[in-house]
Amino acid sequence: MKMKYILAILVFVVGLLSSCYEDKGNYDYQIMNDIIITLPLPDGNDVFVLGDEINIQPELTFSQGVESESLTYSWTFDGTEISTEPVLKWIVDKEGQYKDLRLAIKDQDTGVTYYGTTMISVTSVYVNDGWVVLSEKDGKTMLSYLRSTTKEVEEDGNKKNVYDCAVTKDVYALSNGGEMLGSTPVSINQHFVTQWGGQDETSWLWLVQKGGQGCVDISGSTYHTEGRLADMFINGGYPEGFEPQQVYDLYLLSMAVGTDGRIYTRVKESYELFNTSQFLNDQVLSYNGNPIDGTMIVFEPSFMDQYGVLLYDKNSKRYLQVCDYDSYTGAVYSGRVTAPVVQNEEIYEAHPNWARIDDMVGYKVHHVGVYAYQEYGSNVDGGYRAVIEKESTGELYIQDFRISNYGKAATVVSQNEVSELKGIIGNGAKNLYSLCFYQEEGKPYLLISRDNVLYLYKFDGDMGKRLIKLHTFTHNVTTIATGGGSYEQYAGVGTEDGEFYVLNLYKDVIEEVIKTGDSEKKIAFKERDFGNIVQVIYKLKTVRGGSW
Repeated sequence: MKMKYILAILVFVVGLLSSCYEDKGNYDYQIMNDIIITLPLPDGNDVFVLGDEINIQPELTFSQGVESESLTYSWTFDGTEISTEPVLKWIVDKEGQYKDLRLAIKDQDTGVTYYGTTMISVTSVYVNDGWVVLSEKDGKTMLSYLRSTTKEVEEDGNKKNVYDCAVTKDVYALSNGGEMLGSTPVSINQHFVTQWGGQDETSWLWLVQKGGQGCVDISGSTYHTEGRLADMFINGGYPEGFEPQQVYDLYLLSMAVGTDGRIYTRVKESYELFNTSQFLNDQVLSYNGNPIDGTMIVFEPSFMDQYGVLLYDKNSKRYLQVCDYDSYTGAVYSGRVTAPVVQNEEIYEAHPNWARIDDMVGYKVHHVGVYAYQEYGSNVDGGYRAVIEKESTGELYIQDFRISNYGKAATVVSQNEVSELKGIIGNGAKNLYSLCFYQEEGKPYLLISRDNVLYLYKFDGDMGKRLIKLHTFTHNVTTIATGGGSYEQYAGVGTEDGEFYVLNLYKDVIEEVIKTGDSEKKIAFKERDFGNIVQVIYKLKTVRGGSW
């Protein structure tokens, strides 16, 4: 019995060894030629627009030092195959935020697949920063979008990229099956919600017009109408006698300004949504019991650190701050009116003839604009420069003052006479203004037009030599907008004959104009046939430095 048991064990062991040997003989070992895949993005750019062409030559590193012969390729974006070629050439036709662009390479000899991945975003052609032109053509309101881009040109035998715009005229009709907005356009302003979980990352547009749909809020990504101002009043329609002129949206505060200057307000429930709560029909914004005039509100979409907005009230003859903030306790201060208090009264004691910002009686304010400044590592505060005229003498001055956050403390900086502006401002001429927001970023400019001539006032120039004639147009200027990207290197100008210009404000161009009177690089872009241009803005995809 014991011998049988031993024999059984020997048979089992021999069989096991035989099985291992045969199994080993069944394997055909190969040396793997592993692949490391790198996907270099064009110019390092990871954001593209629908219709762009993406060209990617993958960088492949083989462990054996030579490329395998039997390879197949599959490019996918967000899981959808877009190409089977070794080099990607793809006309972007699918939107997506932070999605996988992946290359899968399969070695047909070994059956092994290798992957290379990068993240890209593809947006609508309309959502990126660009110029928006509001005009009237053939009796109809027209909204056009011009995306800032570049084009390749040859100069002195060398190729280089220069400024250009991709033009989409009548973008609203194109996006709405030919539907028309209306007629008699008046104004346009952009507004925002938070970038973090808000309703839409892209700015929307308040468009005021007298005909058709009336005053509407338009999505800046789809260009569909998202709401009508009249429906947002608590009584379901406008107050008696109200005719909208401008609509401004800030953080929580919205202001609808009528042609008579009266301001109707609402306080939104959330900065994550564009339109919540309703405007009050029976209350207008007031100071000391009197209605405030809202025809000179200093609205700058790049700037929300002020926790409100400054305006010049023609009724009380002083500057006022309309607050717009809430506190950590839950208290909401949006819609409160604050009278800034001068902190450096000694400057008025030293200059008793200066106009006081809290009492502008005897002066006419032609324009006031905001610029950013920052001191001692603090938040960005609001600096303001106003063009004012002493009514008794006709003398013109530039008034410079600053308002701290929350609009309570004011610091007067200077008041300088600008005799160069005599004969340009007033006297029956049509004047328009645009103050560059980034004064301390190399753009110390105030653009001023008189009829068809555009001037640039350079704050850091020698006194008496600060006014520069920048360009003479064939027709009167109807609108000026700075904010044209890269911290205002460009200005947009519209004229009454339907021409739109982008002017180059780079330092070397301005210096050439000062030295020679002109520059070939001055006009960066020009487009015709917009009809009668009412207003131009530089539309930001999202607000810089914050979220309205």
